[in-house]
Amino acid sequence: MILLAGFAGSSLFVTAQDNGPKKDYVAQKSNIGITAGALGYSGRYAVKTSLGTHTSYAVSAFYDHNIILPSQLFVRGELLFGELKGNNTDAAKASAPYGMFKTNVLEATVKAQYDILNDAVTRWSPYIIAGAGAYGLFNYSSSNGFKDRSDKISFILPVGGGVKYQVSSRGRLFLEGNVRFLSQNLDNHNPEGRNNPNKYYSLSLGYSYSLQKHNQLW
Repeated sequence: MILLAGFAGSSLFVTAQDNGPKKDYVAQKSNIGITAGALGYSGRYAVKTSLGTHTSYAVSAFYDHNIILPSQLFVRGELLFGELKGNNTDAAKASAPYGMFKTNVLEATVKAQYDILNDAVTRWSPYIIAGAGAYGLFNYSSSNGFKDRSDKISFILPVGGGVKYQVSSRGRLFLEGNVRFLSQNLDNHNPEGRNNPNKYYSLSLGYSYSLQKHNQLW
């Protein structure tokens, strides 16, 4: 009788546990990271010039967070610092405008990142990324002289992609490229009666570190 009561009690306990609230499995949901690479300008002062005349450096730091549904979708907040430049004075043509500019840029963006594969299983994954943000130019110099302050700040739409590889249970290396749309006039070349927007783009190598241990339950 005692054994029967004990068996019934243990069965009720197990059933209550099975019917109780269950936690979703999220292996690693937030990361911090850094990137370093090249920042390039595409415009009038980059035409028919070598890559070095319109490419410089950029570094960034970011935090991303998995929004759970789907598990391969992340939101990333990123702050980037770098240098933009262009110089076609050595390739000047009589029929084409020429000049130079150089500036530092500070950029803040929020992006959505979607991993094509689950790198917790495959160890690697290509991904796509897009978002919105703004930049500001400072320490600006140009062969065309003064640049209006309001023209040094603009909204942007960064779009890009990359591939990442899991190098440890918490660490990932990745290679990523981005191009920015809607940037305003960067080079200070202002042809009369014409709009002259420019684009800038980046190619960077990065490292991210998960703030959660592998296979942690939340």
